[in-house]
Amino acid sequence: MPLVPDDLPRSPTGRVPQWVIDERSPLRAPPPFDDDQPAGRRPRSVGKTVSIVVVIAALVGAWWFTRDGAAIPAGLISVLAPGHAAAAPPSADVVALADAASLSDEGRQLFYGAQPEILGAEAFAGRCTDQPAAPHVAADGAVGCYLGATDSIVLYQPADPRLHGSAVETAAHETLHAAWERLDAAQRARLTPLLETEVAALPADDAVLEQIAGSVGVHAENRPTELFAYVGTQLWRPGGLAPELETVYARFILDRAALVSVHTAWIALLDQLGADIQTASQALVDQEAANAHDRAQLTADTATVADYRREYDAQSAELAAMAPDRRERMRLSWVWWDGTDLPWAPAEQTLAVAADLLARDEAALPARDAAVTAAEAASALERVRVDGLVADLNGLQRQLDPSS
Repeated sequence: MPLVPDDLPRSPTGRVPQWVIDERSPLRAPPPFDDDQPAGRRPRSVGKTVSIVVVIAALVGAWWFTRDGAAIPAGLISVLAPGHAAAAPPSADVVALADAASLSDEGRQLFYGAQPEILGAEAFAGRCTDQPAAPHVAADGAVGCYLGATDSIVLYQPADPRLHGSAVETAAHETLHAAWERLDAAQRARLTPLLETEVAALPADDAVLEQIAGSVGVHAENRPTELFAYVGTQLWRPGGLAPELETVYARFILDRAALVSVHTAWIALLDQLGADIQTASQALVDQEAANAHDRAQLTADTATVADYRREYDAQSAELAAMAPDRRERMRLSWVWWDGTDLPWAPAEQTLAVAADLLARDEAALPARDAAVTAAEAASALERVRVDGLVADLNGLQRQLDPSS
């Protein structure tokens, strides 16, 4: 047994990978080179001399080291066949989705291995229609799909960052489809009735029931995998679901309660926007009705004051035209338009009181008009704001359906 040098990279258990020993061994022959390849370039496949890292089940969960000493989880090392290049590392966006979806190492291996494409509406168009695997449905259209034939994931990312949670949910949803494909027949047979029981307990108007039906469509054989994906990403109860379900989900999702909260959060955002619009709209309708009433009342009162002005001027002119002795004998009473009673009194006295009331009313009308005008302007601004809220919500709803 050859001695192992102390300076070789080791796993935490103290074991040194065989390829590291081989590479440092003086008996190891240098790899052959193809005459047509530039000097120093290793060919893609050279039979037994190709350095291939094979991760067997007994080693999953251990930590291995790259040749420069950087540690990576063994569960995320790809198993490569001769002649195949290593998959590209996941992009920052893909890793961010996996983080937000609380994917476990096993879940990440499935998600990253599926080389997920994160697409905007234009690029996503047509990618998840008429596929062998049913799409993930949100709102009225598909937002992602797992293609079992190619073990690939395509998902739609809405442009508005407030809807990022929907893409996180879709990423987890499609990963659970990939996970379902890897469960054995006996596991799926045990889980399917448990999933049906959980779904049967939902209210008849729960939106997820319509989503499941939309995803299954005419492909009844897809119902178990759709149940597994929808229940796993959208359904949580205190204490969890059936223990066997939660045990299987835990293989792929570290914190399923947190994942479901991603779904409830972006749904709650839309619900809150709708509630805000409803409240603001009702208040605006009430204010506009009050403004209309105030404007109509002001218009009527302005006309009435004008009538009283004409009547006052006529009475004053008539009294002034009388002979002095008749003017002194003249008595006059008046009920003002606002209900103020001017009892019988010498005409000049009654007209003097009327003149004061008239001055009061004519001074009040412009102030009232200014107040009503300001209220109308405020309502107009609020109308613009509410219309903007409606447009915003409609825009978000449209973004949930990339086909729109």
